[in-house]
Amino acid sequence: KSLLKDLTVNQISVSAEHVPIEALLNLITQIGEHKFDVVIALGGGSTIDLAKGLRVFNALGMRNHKEIVDFIHSPNTLDTPPCTQISIPTTLSGAEYTRSFSVTDFSNKKKLSLTESLCSSQTILYDPVATRDTPSQLWASSGVMALNHAIEVLVTSPPNMISDSLKLTSAANLLEHLPVSVGVLGSPNIDAAREFCQVASWMADHSPMRVRPRTSNPNILYGHALAYQIAAEYKVPYGLIAATTLVSCLRHYADRDRTLKNRIDQISSDLMRFQHNVSDQINEGESISLIDRVEHLIVQLSLPTRLRDVGVPKNGLDRLSFEFSNQNSHGSEPLARTLAERASQILNDAW
Repeated sequence: KSLLKDLTVNQISVSAEHVPIEALLNLITQIGEHKFDVVIALGGGSTIDLAKGLRVFNALGMRNHKEIVDFIHSPNTLDTPPCTQISIPTTLSGAEYTRSFSVTDFSNKKKLSLTESLCSSQTILYDPVATRDTPSQLWASSGVMALNHAIEVLVTSPPNMISDSLKLTSAANLLEHLPVSVGVLGSPNIDAAREFCQVASWMADHSPMRVRPRTSNPNILYGHALAYQIAAEYKVPYGLIAATTLVSCLRHYADRDRTLKNRIDQISSDLMRFQHNVSDQINEGESISLIDRVEHLIVQLSLPTRLRDVGVPKNGLDRLSFEFSNQNSHGSEPLARTLAERASQILNDAW
């Protein structure tokens, strides 16, 4: 604040998990016709996405629900670049470095996403001190979401030297430092551990490294895609969705696809090269599977492990499976049936 004392600053506190469209509209209305040169977003993924939405739709001059929804469905190039955004993340969601943002239309139970390079943060400040007031469960669960970003793409993508190196290092650092960062292991080096986690969250989803051959169809990321349905339907935080579904998704990949099982086995082996603080989990010379390590981490962090623990009812699983298949089948009925069946298996296992 002292650095900004000679500037005109409007400080706004907003709580907007999953960025409801109404929260974005309220913020746009609150800003009104005021001109601003920069937006500083201090908070978690929803806060940072809300800032992106404010900048984009302020630049477009859009002020109502229909305009915003219509533009996200059929986006045009931005003629006027949005103002600068400085992001100071307080969780491990990773929203600060993406070139997209999402809002949720809870009236229709849909998540809407817009990808536009101009909406990206121009400056990112990682400071573990800024995360000290973040609730422990929120911090820990956002770390599991970052782990999900790293692992699910790593498992389902063809091998790539650069991408694999980034994501494997990210996963290894999160597995090692996330428990320390919430004080689980009683270490005094919490700030240092949080800094490792912050860098790992960036490495987890480095978008330019999502390399796939042009001739192959990318595998569906069940964990990522199902999270959109669960969040829109039941307003469960993304971190808790990751904590309750990631293990089931990995089991599904291993059980249904020999190539993906081999990929998981290779990652399990590769992670042993980063072995520092897993001596309590395995004996010398033994290997521990990726799935077991993820499951152990979630329990170690005292996070919920089942969908039923976060408010998802058993009788809602079929609807989630249907919505998932409907949104990812591109109009193909055979594919829709396959996706619904597989989503149902994952959800029931996670429940």
